[in-house]
Amino acid sequence: MNLHAKDSCPAIGAVVFQRGSIYMTTDNEHSGTLRTDYEADLARLDDFPALTADWRTLLHRLIRASRVSPLLPLLANNVLTVMADIRRKKLSGYGDTFADAQGTAKQIYYAAKLQKDIEGWVVRLENYLNNTWQTDSNSNSAVEIARQLKELLEQSLPNGNEADKRSYYRMLRTVTDLQSNTDRYLKQAEESGDTEPALSLLIAYLKNYGNVADAFNSRLADLPGIYRRDILHAVPKAIEQDRTYVVITPTAEAEAFTLPQGMSFPAGQNAAGEDLIYRTEKEAYICPMQCTEVNAVYASVKEAFGLYKQSIPLQNITTARSLFAHGEELRIGWQITSPMLVLSEGEREVNIRFRLTADSPVPNILVENSFFLQLSTAEGWTQQSATCRIDGHCLCFTFTIGSKDIASASCIEEIHGATTEYPALRILTNNTNSPYLWAKKLNFEAVEIQTKVIGIRNFTFCNELGEVDTEQQFSPFGIQGDCGAWFLFGHEELELKPLQEVRLKGHWKKMAGTEAEFNELYQEYGVDASSFIVVTEYQKGGSWHSYTGNKQPLFVSDSEEKHSLAQANILFDFSTDAQAAYEYSRERDGFFRVTLQAPSIGFGTDAYRNRFTSIMIENSRCKEKKRKPLPKEPTVPMLADVELSYIASEVITLTDTGTSSTRLEHITALSDQEAFPLDGNMTQPFLPASPADHLLYFAFLNAKEERTIRMYVDMVLPEERIPYDIPQPDQSAQLAWEQWNGTGWGTLPVEMVVAEETAGLTQSGFIEIELPEKVTDDRMDKQGRIWLRASVTGDISACLAIRSIRTNCIRVKAQNGNGTPLPAGTIREMAEEDQRIASVVQPLSGFGGTPEETETQFAAHQSARFHNRHRAVTMKDYEQLVLEHFPEIDKAQCVSYPPGQNPAAVNLMVFSRMEDSRYFLSSPWKLAEIQRLIRRYVSPFVRLKVVNPSYLRMEVRCKVVLWDKVKDEARTLRQLTQIVWNYLAPWQRKGDLPTFRQSYSYKEMHARLANHEDVMRLSLLEVNGKSLPHVDYNTEDILIKGDMPWSILLPDIKKIEALSPHDGIEEAEIGGNFIIG
Repeated sequence: MNLHAKDSCPAIGAVVFQRGSIYMTTDNEHSGTLRTDYEADLARLDDFPALTADWRTLLHRLIRASRVSPLLPLLANNVLTVMADIRRKKLSGYGDTFADAQGTAKQIYYAAKLQKDIEGWVVRLENYLNNTWQTDSNSNSAVEIARQLKELLEQSLPNGNEADKRSYYRMLRTVTDLQSNTDRYLKQAEESGDTEPALSLLIAYLKNYGNVADAFNSRLADLPGIYRRDILHAVPKAIEQDRTYVVITPTAEAEAFTLPQGMSFPAGQNAAGEDLIYRTEKEAYICPMQCTEVNAVYASVKEAFGLYKQSIPLQNITTARSLFAHGEELRIGWQITSPMLVLSEGEREVNIRFRLTADSPVPNILVENSFFLQLSTAEGWTQQSATCRIDGHCLCFTFTIGSKDIASASCIEEIHGATTEYPALRILTNNTNSPYLWAKKLNFEAVEIQTKVIGIRNFTFCNELGEVDTEQQFSPFGIQGDCGAWFLFGHEELELKPLQEVRLKGHWKKMAGTEAEFNELYQEYGVDASSFIVVTEYQKGGSWHSYTGNKQPLFVSDSEEKHSLAQANILFDFSTDAQAAYEYSRERDGFFRVTLQAPSIGFGTDAYRNRFTSIMIENSRCKEKKRKPLPKEPTVPMLADVELSYIASEVITLTDTGTSSTRLEHITALSDQEAFPLDGNMTQPFLPASPADHLLYFAFLNAKEERTIRMYVDMVLPEERIPYDIPQPDQSAQLAWEQWNGTGWGTLPVEMVVAEETAGLTQSGFIEIELPEKVTDDRMDKQGRIWLRASVTGDISACLAIRSIRTNCIRVKAQNGNGTPLPAGTIREMAEEDQRIASVVQPLSGFGGTPEETETQFAAHQSARFHNRHRAVTMKDYEQLVLEHFPEIDKAQCVSYPPGQNPAAVNLMVFSRMEDSRYFLSSPWKLAEIQRLIRRYVSPFVRLKVVNPSYLRMEVRCKVVLWDKVKDEARTLRQLTQIVWNYLAPWQRKGDLPTFRQSYSYKEMHARLANHEDVMRLSLLEVNGKSLPHVDYNTEDILIKGDMPWSILLPDIKKIEALSPHDGIEEAEIGGNFIIG
């Protein structure tokens, strides 16, 4: 402000009438109303002197008014009047104004003006001294004071060789020092006794007039009080007692109980030194229920569609984060626990087929990596490489476990988070190519599991000689291999599964290699390879059973020309009647028997011996020429490289899930460790349809037998959204509630939501829900928790961040406080000990209280009331109404819209340090509250919008070359960063409120950075992607300003980089390969 110039009158808002509507147009120079100005703007006569009573002030005014008056010779040349003039000289701000005018014409003007005043005082003092010398009265104290003043003033005047700056400040210091001692000088001069009689008479008259004026002023000062007290009956507002919340934690043994109204909580002492007491305002129900977990589940389409789950911490939160952000991938789907998944060894192929209903819209093409499968093993959940396809109106999943891969295992709590009887398979969604949008439309009615296992080598094999080591060659039919010889084998997997086929494979050893050789060997016995027939049987309930087609040849030649019989392959085929014969039963033994039924000679061991004996006897009786050749000795074949294979298949319809050993369970958003059973419907959606894209899940512990859920949700502005992306009051969200019933979600009617004070999670408040019935065990998860789900619809960006959720939170009110908020943590106990209560905690500061209104505040409110008459027309009316009703607001300002935008709208911006002292932001609920109240005082045709300050990000990038002498590079870069902040946002350093409608010069910022003592060269300065290649006097400047009139610029310094002094252009280096010419 230029204190030497006349004060300029601020522009006033204009009232515009158009089509019966009334609205406000604002002037760009209006700077809003600060609370300090609001409280200092007192248009009242309280302590205001209507008539001037100070004789010194009156004497000064007489001098100014007597330039052409007969009093001028009497008053002009007198030490008293000179001191009165010096005393009334207003010097505040002279130094700053002169400093700002350096290098301009105003510098000379300011110095000459002050010098002229001093020279005038010197001339008048000199005239006074001359007059006293002529009258021979130059020895009194008044004359001595005049000499001192004249000498001091003359010494302060500039010499011819001095610079204007030094002489100006010397004159200013001299006059300022004289002002500080004026009262002492005036008293000495007045009491000297040598004042001219006429002047003494004038002074006495002025003092007498002052007494009369004082009496008049005191009587006049009583009139406003009489008017307010006796006519308006206006009194300062009384104390509004503070309120706060306390959280009661009952002991582990305590059952639910009710705290009566009026229970006392000590909170230290009040201002009068008395015990400060807070009391409950109504009865409070206390129960052991606690909110233990909150998760935000949402669908995101930022890069690709996917489901995410954000865990909301409820304890020891330092920074609350935005809802529905920062989540991790959510994987939902199915968990199949089945004996079909007992897969210990071999090459194991599993095919899961979900039989879809006829009305399911089957997609034409399935994208890869839509799902991934996890199989339970001893090491945990092992991911399986799987394929997903549509086959015959079935959604199919196929995966293969290699022969060297780990075996499946049943789940245990410590590793898998649950305990199961059989291994489990999880089919989960994958956000890489999320299938949720199409899979939620599919419904299925049955699940088929097919298992194909090849190469089991560790199994039980027995014959008439006992158990056989299958790792060595062995004779499966014993040593003799007679007709009726048998062997049996079994494996634990075969006992558990509905089999379609079982196959025993191996290689025959110690027998003829080809079918021809084998037939030649047995030719003399009257049999061939096709004569060897075996009968296969299976064991069930301790008995052996046959099945259709249980006879088969023991030896089958291959398809090659040699017709080798080396391959052993014994098949148990249950495909025709296996479903009836092999339904799951614990009585099944899981063993299979193979009996040699034909030929009758078996492998010919006995027949060979008999024939050999017979021929030997016969040959002993014959001549040599007539002897018969000895028979070829047949051998009982041995089996090697034996392995077991099987195929099993089971179909589980949704109506049979209660009787089948296979369990089909949901993997939901509730828990990634717990699977939940089906709800018993005939069909099931493959993925559950979500009621909304944004959901909140609340878990409560110790809720058994409870029916009412009451929680206090503490919401704050999300830290990462401050200050650029803050919620606004015109944004809103809505909540719809559901309860988990053990198998699915049940909708809670609106009337069961007794209280919802959060306004869709846009403010802190209580949520109270009355459940349809008391909580029972079947509505809990395995950890004993019940779940509620809130569907959040509307504008999700309006939701604040959750800082905490507390049950057993009750509101208490001060009884003898002074209205100041109680600091958090003050209340720690009850006035009377209660054995049912384990702890009392006050988590939040007090709220809602206001101290007793002071006379100054009372006067400010009255002044504002007289000004606006409780209606908003001008911009100052709006601002005063805000400051009157909301003491937490530090500044209110009406801002204009650009031409053509919302001509009948009022944009009211408020600044508050209460919730955010850095950027002066208010919560959306506070803005909405302000807007609701101000609307009561405006025209119904005005569109009012109360908003937070609007900050605009200014991205700054800078590259500098520092001098070689710079030792602390980091310190210099910090100083350059501070220069940018001080230029674009000086209010932050000063702790002031920000101002908008500010424009900044690129060239000035460039100069401030380039002129730093450690900077040799400023190579690059880029602001919001704009820069100047060269900066000099003739370069056209870049104006840095906001997009809207109310934008407040904030620098976002991406990087200030220090380059090497030898850095050149791109790859060229100064002093190296950078050559000109």
